[in-house]
Amino acid sequence: MGKSPEIEKFLDNYTEKNFGKSKTDAKAEKVCVFCHEPVNMKDFRNELSRKEYNISGICQKCQDDVFGKD
Repeated sequence: MGKSPEIEKFLDNYTEKNFGKSKTDAKAEKVCVFCHEPVNMKDFRNELSRKEYNISGICQKCQDDVFGKD
């Protein structure tokens, strides 16, 4: 089950305000919400990283910067 529409709207507003792009727009454009670089699903290290992208819109490089490589 996904997030409620209210939570999705809050997250979109937050990411747009703080990173210049909403999570929804970033994912639709296939770019990272943090660095705005193109995202290719083949670049993700594993299924957990792909799931994180679907949740947050953050590319593998930025995930590594935020969470560490392991």
